Amino acid sequence: MAISRTEQLEQRVAPVTLAKEQLLPVPDALLPLFPMGGLQQGWSVGVSGAGSWSLALALLGSAAGADGWSACVGLEELGLVAADEIGVRLDRLIMVETPPPQQWAAVVASLVEAVDVVCLGSARSIGVRDARRLMARAREQRAVLLHLDGGRSWPQALDVTLSTEPGSWSGIGPGHGHLATRPLSVTAVGRRSMAKPRRVEVLLPGPGGGLAPTGPSRPVGELAVAGPVDGPAVGSVAGEVGRWPVSA
Repeated sequence: MAISRTEQLEQRVAPVTLAKEQLLPVPDALLPLFPMGGLQQGWSVGVSGAGSWSLALALLGSAAGADGWSACVGLEELGLVAADEIGVRLDRLIMVETPPPQQWAAVVASLVEAVDVVCLGSARSIGVRDARRLMARAREQRAVLLHLDGGRSWPQALDVTLSTEPGSWSGIGPGHGHLATRPLSVTAVGRRSMAKPRRVEVLLPGPGGGLAPTGPSRPVGELAVAGPVDGPAVGSVAGEVGRWPVSA
């Protein structure tokens, strides 16, 4: 039986993959932030606030999983030991030094075609045209751009921004002890399905060193996104290796 012209058109425009097949996993503690059940491939995601770099590493480790690949561009200060402890597979992580300004967009475009998640430092020279091309390439290749400067240097609106508010460390007694866990409030807001702000309370690090839940999620009203803090922090605390950004 011949099919109608309308049915032919519906078959041509039907999505090749189901929506759930276009999602990358996120840590269980962050699931309430993502109503679709994961991180949409082809998205641009920003993280900002104190503790945001650790949060980004937790996202990266979960999204890439055991078999995926990820890359970091212009993040020479990133602590690889801490990344390994949080769950990032270092044997599947590509570290790229900050490219010359005229090559930055080309380098990121090449990585988008090869890995699942590309973590970006500040893109001081990116223009609107290059940003649009990179986002189009990311959607085509189903890759996620993870902006560790909160998207501050990106000339386009991000799909979602995660902002953090840390609490006080536990484990320190009067003159003794060591840093053990830290509560972190994470708020997500963005476009489309992420337009409604959502917040969760987590521990980062938790008792096991990774991300752990502390309580149920709750909706929030007015969102105040804190900007990232620039520059590395000098010195170290227990469990910290080398020089970490203040936003770690």
